[in-house]
Order: sequence, then C-alpha cells, then structure tokens
Amino acid sequence: MKNTNNFDLTIFISGMKEVFNPKEIFKELTTMTLKDNLLLFFLLAVQFIAYFLTSAYDLMSNLSLIVGCLTIVNLILVNRGRITNYAWGTVSAIFWLVVAIQSQLFGDVFSQTYYVVMQFVGIYAWKKSLDKTETKEVAPRKISLKMALIALLGFVVIYLVVLATSSHLNGQQIFLDATLLPLAIIGQLLMTFGYRSQWLAWFLINAINIVIWYNNWQLQGDAAFGMFMLQILMFINAIYGSYLWFKKPSEDTYETAKTK
Repeated sequence: MKNTNNFDLTIFISGMKEVFNPKEIFKELTTMTLKDNLLLFFLLAVQFIAYFLTSAYDLMSNLSLIVGCLTIVNLILVNRGRITNYAWGTVSAIFWLVVAIQSQLFGDVFSQTYYVVMQFVGIYAWKKSLDKTETKEVAPRKISLKMALIALLGFVVIYLVVLATSSHLNGQQIFLDATLLPLAIIGQLLMTFGYRSQWLAWFLINAINIVIWYNNWQLQGDAAFGMFMLQILMFINAIYGSYLWFKKPSEDTYETAKTK
C-alpha cells in the first residue's frame, strides 16, 4: 500500500508551475466573485490613498506601498482558498522582510523569513489537497484539542526565545514584536494544511501589528503610515476571510459525502 504521507516531487513541481503561471494567476484573479472584487478594489484604493496623503515618497514609503498591494491581493485569494495566492505571498514576504529589517523589528524579520520558506511548503500542501478533492478551492479542516494545546505550548516557548533574542539585539517594541514569530508559525502552519483556526492567529497578528506600526508611525513619521494602514486593512480582510472559511463545508464533510 502506498504511503500518502511521503513527499511527492511531481506534486510540488506541478504546484510550482500552476502557482507561478501568469495565465493561471490571471485566471484566478478574473474568476473571483463580485464581493471579492469589491473588497479588493476598496482595500487597494485605501492603500493608494494612504500613500498619496503622505508627503514622504521615500524608499520606506514606496516599499510599504508595494508590500501593501501584494499582500492585499494575496489575502483576497487566500480568502477563497485559491492556490495562486502563494505567488503574491512569496513576493510580498520578500519585500516585507526588507521593510522589517529597515525598521529593526527583529520579530518581524524572523516572521517574514519564515513566511518566505512556508510559501513553498504551502504550494505543495495545497496542490496535494486540491488534487485529492478535485476542486479549485481548498476545503477547510477542523483543528483538534490536542493540536490546539500543542500550538499554545509552542507559542509560549518560541515567544520567550524571540523575546530574549530581540532584547539582546536591542530591537524595537520587543514585548509586542516577539509575539509575531510564534503567531506566524502557528497561523502559517494552520493555513498551509487548510485549518480554519488559522484566522484566530491572523486576528491576533493583525491587532498586534496595528499597535506596532502605529508606534512606528509616531516615531518614523509618514514613511511608516502605509504599513500602519495595511495592518488595519488586513484586520478588516481577516473578518471577511474567517467568515468564508467557517461558512464553507469542512474537508471531513466533503470526504463523507464523497464516500457515499
């Protein structure tokens, strides 16, 4: 009997070709619902307005605008469980990493480095899930109590490690910043394997980032305003995204119906 848990290189290659295929990217963008398109337009419009309202058209502001636009498109596609979200997410995470380094937010640096790596893990996991269900959207899964307790323990351990590291490196806002990596690890793992509970992590990350980037805005001026607005927009999107993921039938429901 074949072990379905073994890594299958053909699935990964197929997923990479699909995710970074311009035709597939365009197709998934143009087959969204009206609500998705309206939310996308609104979030992008606010991001551009925030950019033009500031007088600081420097490197930081320009990077923030790029990160904001890429992240927004990525999130809209995540909402619907579309695999091409990873194309946008990869580029967004790379640019966000640069912004985090510029701002000396070491927790965020660790988080974005992790996000970059996990984009490729996610491509494999989502492609495998999509091939199994024969759909274009990933079916959400339910988390077990055991997994939730492991996630909580992991959060505490990683938080303490990042806190000590950031303190040693003289990072900024270390108590808040140190929460980003453990929450990122939990949220991205849950997202990668299709668990709807990911949205709790995203809510917490977005709320904490709103505080962090508000403080950065006060310290750095208009250069950080675009990133501050992005955190608010991401929080708004998380409300919509969680609604969609909890509304859809779970993978267990799909599998039960499929076997009947």
